[in-house]
Amino acid sequence: MNRLLRRLASNRLMIAGFALLGAAVLFSYARPEMPAALVVLPLALLASNLAAAITVRPALRCGGLGLFHACLLGLLLLAGWGRLTHLDGRVEVTEGTALDPQQVEVTAQGPWHGAGWQRLAFRQGAWEVDYAPGVRRAHTRSQVWLPGAAAPHVVGDDTPLVLDGYRLYTTHNKGFAPLLRWQPDGGEPVLGAVHLPSYPLFDYQQESRWNAPDGRALRLWLRLERALPEEVAWTLRAHDVPAVLVVESAGQRHELRPGASLALPGATLRYEGLTSWMGYKIFYDPTLWPMLAVSLAGMAGLAWHLWGRTVRLLPVQREVTP
Repeated sequence: MNRLLRRLASNRLMIAGFALLGAAVLFSYARPEMPAALVVLPLALLASNLAAAITVRPALRCGGLGLFHACLLGLLLLAGWGRLTHLDGRVEVTEGTALDPQQVEVTAQGPWHGAGWQRLAFRQGAWEVDYAPGVRRAHTRSQVWLPGAAAPHVVGDDTPLVLDGYRLYTTHNKGFAPLLRWQPDGGEPVLGAVHLPSYPLFDYQQESRWNAPDGRALRLWLRLERALPEEVAWTLRAHDVPAVLVVESAGQRHELRPGASLALPGATLRYEGLTSWMGYKIFYDPTLWPMLAVSLAGMAGLAWHLWGRTVRLLPVQREVTP
């Protein structure tokens, strides 16, 4: 048994484990859809190596050095647990509407995570984004309303909305969304918004192909009537941007302003007005606070160990009798 533990505690195995972990982390960044086992297995190998080293080497269990190695082992276990339970996703939410969990795109998910993200609920409010000269994005302020809340929460790139452990941050993806009402002859109206490409990233490409409820394809183009300010600081507010919605159907071009309607064969298209959408990234990892606490404890243990060594190395002053 001791022989097996000594082999498991070898430094060569430790170096191999760190090499595998580094390669797995780099590969997982390039391919987020890869299974969590790609990172968890090297972490488990390093945790086994460290646990064996603590068992066979009494010096690693004493005083501050023992506390440091115990915390290091805890960090490896927490990192593995985090990979098994984490979630990364993104979603676009139209202003004035509630978050639709069906629209959430999960980009990475641990096998033990579950479906808690499907219970997230909030309603998107207005937003504004500050830009520095040169169209450099600065601060984002997005208002979101929680169920039953009397006031909105303000979310930004570094100010998250925390819901049941899920952290939602704004992203650079946001833009305009024409609000359209489709009224078929003798049928029920359908109201919806069409998300146009991100603005101002795609300043001159504010267009989209939209399939109407009856299946016909329409081309929508938003003609902005104000040039993008590039040399001064400014704030983007979707409702302050004057624009005309251009609709192309059957080779014919029609310009609509808010409240205008377009008669089509079998239906009427009404342009209600211009609204907006905001993109969010969703992050979940239950090990963040435990890892912070264990890291601080490990630093305290290492400081304790180094302080003890420093005290032992100080010269001893002795009284000399004349």
